[in-house]
Amino acid sequence: MNSENVIAGRILPVATKTAEDLIGSLVALKGAQATLSGYLGPGDEQARCSIGNIISIKQGDTRTIGLVLEVNVNPHDWDVRSTNHVNMQIELIGEIRDNEYGVPIFFRGVRTYPEMGSCAYLIELSDLAAIYTSNDPDSVKIGSLTLREDIPAMISVNKLVNRHFAVVGSTGVGKTTAVGLLMNKCLEENSKLHMLILDPHNEYAAHFRDRSIILNSDNLDLPFWMLRYEELADIIFPGRTPTPEEADALFEAMTLARVSYANQPRTAAPTSGVRRMPVVENPANNNITADTPIPYRISDIQKVIDDWLGLLERRYPINTLRALRNRLDSLSHDVRYRCMFGKTMVADNMVEVISNIFRIPPNGKPVTILELGGLPNEVVNALVSVIGRLAFDIAFMSGGTHEITLLCEEGHRYVPRDPSLGFRPTRLALGRIAKEGRKYGVSLGVISQRPAEIDPTLLSQCSTIFAMRLPNEADKAIIKESLPAYSASLSDMLSSIVDREAIAFGEAVPTPMRMTFSNYRVDSRPQDTDPSPDRPNPQDNIARIIARLRGEHITH
Repeated sequence: MNSENVIAGRILPVATKTAEDLIGSLVALKGAQATLSGYLGPGDEQARCSIGNIISIKQGDTRTIGLVLEVNVNPHDWDVRSTNHVNMQIELIGEIRDNEYGVPIFFRGVRTYPEMGSCAYLIELSDLAAIYTSNDPDSVKIGSLTLREDIPAMISVNKLVNRHFAVVGSTGVGKTTAVGLLMNKCLEENSKLHMLILDPHNEYAAHFRDRSIILNSDNLDLPFWMLRYEELADIIFPGRTPTPEEADALFEAMTLARVSYANQPRTAAPTSGVRRMPVVENPANNNITADTPIPYRISDIQKVIDDWLGLLERRYPINTLRALRNRLDSLSHDVRYRCMFGKTMVADNMVEVISNIFRIPPNGKPVTILELGGLPNEVVNALVSVIGRLAFDIAFMSGGTHEITLLCEEGHRYVPRDPSLGFRPTRLALGRIAKEGRKYGVSLGVISQRPAEIDPTLLSQCSTIFAMRLPNEADKAIIKESLPAYSASLSDMLSSIVDREAIAFGEAVPTPMRMTFSNYRVDSRPQDTDPSPDRPNPQDNIARIIARLRGEHITH
């Protein structure tokens, strides 16, 4: 087979292996580790012994493939003018055998170990390409191998977004650009995909300019009545746990306010631009709680508190009730919370809100970028919690009709290793997606500069990981634990790889690889952030999903 050899980035055409291609002989084996003994002439050090080179050990009709991890020489015997002895530590990663048509096929793991004294050569180009070739029909190119720029780095789109994935790396290594490249490739291949990006630093808009809408503190519409009790309590009592009296008073007042709205006469008349909603029967209202997403006004909950204050025998301490009422009043007038409390008129617009946030239908823009930079911390906690649980509910209750990917930039903030540092409802919402979401078509993308600070349960659910430069030893240890046993030593390179480089491994890539993301231009023009983005006509099944969330019976 006429092939080519790879030597430190240079291509040398050869027809057969020669003594010049030989880099050493096998002298030791231990599990997946091997030692080669060889000799280097003057000027051969870089060509023969570069760390990261891939070598081939021929054994019958099988080529055992290994990765150079370490090079050792005796400094006392080194002579730059003559031939020197060198030992190379190799990690065996798999085997290559030719099929009946002479095409090389790569198999992970080693079934037949080579004999002592077997000769090792730098891998041929055809064998190298076989290692990183994906047989999945939805494979796309995202870059190239660091070892060989002319061999593409490929991923399977479906295996990436139908499961969970992570992109980790220290600040400034190119995580945002890498995520933009990955997700744009996925959107090109999967027209059914809906994507939400939690963007705390407001830096993703330029990467999805023609495919996204931007929601921020100026135009985000997430009515406060869509919050569950724990989410609203975190806003009303920021930075502390409410006392039992405060918690009970808020929970009961929210429940009574929702019941009061549900008991009001219902109309089937459609609002402007919105299709007629199904008429909902809920005669008893026995299933309404503080967590049921039924609208109410701030004045409704304040009226409940006022009624309690007017009783001779009060249900709760007077100071607790007054403080709660005053806090609700201040929230309704605070401009920082206008995305939740800003509307004086309350309407049952949950269909519109969900359709716009989740882009159902997408109307040519399947990506929603939630810019969180201008929002108070407690609003961010509540917002992420709501988005996480709604993403799961929509995918689950629609029977997987809507494929949703939720990208969590700074993922260690939402689901930290220490449970006391995170917002419990957010942890539960994202944790549910991580454990059950893939069965229903909702997946997580976790982006973080500190993988050691992410809940290990969440990271363990990520079936594909792109690890960029990580100088911290604790972070590298986390990645090493996640790597397959035969490639664990790739983690040793994480502190030295350059910007845009990554160690990629998992279900979406053919085999663990050191690769460089393609460099693509980002349009830096300001994006229109019209506070009234186009609102599609809501689909009927969204209304039915909402009714199911409320435990209501639907009639046509």
